[in-house]
Amino acid sequence: MRQFLSPRFWLTMGALAGLALLLVVFFHRGASTDAAEVAIGESANERQIDLVSWIYQAYPQPGFSIDRGVATADLSLQLDGTRTMVIKAGTPGEIACPGFGEPAQCTVAADLLGDAVLWFGIVPGKPGSTVVLPAVMEMVDGPWVRLANDWVMRRADRVERSCPADTSSLTDFIRTYGDTSTATFNFESQRIVRVTCPGDGVVDTVPTVSGPATSVIIGTETDDTGAVTTSAPSTIAP
Repeated sequence: MRQFLSPRFWLTMGALAGLALLLVVFFHRGASTDAAEVAIGESANERQIDLVSWIYQAYPQPGFSIDRGVATADLSLQLDGTRTMVIKAGTPGEIACPGFGEPAQCTVAADLLGDAVLWFGIVPGKPGSTVVLPAVMEMVDGPWVRLANDWVMRRADRVERSCPADTSSLTDFIRTYGDTSTATFNFESQRIVRVTCPGDGVVDTVPTVSGPATSVIIGTETDDTGAVTTSAPSTIAP
């Protein structure tokens, strides 16, 4: 009985209980971290696009390339006479424009935090009022939609549906045509303004509508939800 009630006994039991508690906390945190990494991985390709603009001229620094999805050196993009986007080395991004080295052949889309560039994508798109992008695949919270390339972009309050066959809503259009359609982005309003069904006169990156296509105007739809992510920094200089 004296041994059972000795201080040494209770100190030993307390130490064992404390160790057990530490192990429980450690494994719980590990499980939570794993779950968080899975959740991040599921949305890692989704990008919120805050700015889309023509590129009048690109000025890459020596050694610039995209290596494993990251810029290896600084890149300056002249957007117009007063704005230059500066993308710092280490910024995640992708370039899918064959005419990147030529003037006025490409368009840049950027995920921003203030003036800092968190992520960028460069795609074909010559100067004009609009550029054609991949299909709208999903309605997201508020005035946002997700495209087939996982860009999350703002849409106009009224989106034009250009197609010979009528659809009752933008959601119905998405359900009907999926990733076979295209979306048209307006540079001035910085919004998706039109969706076009396949075979409805879209040529290259300059949208045109030919033949018996009819345009149906719809209002705001916010029946679905979505999520966005961000990454690491660069700047837009005035």
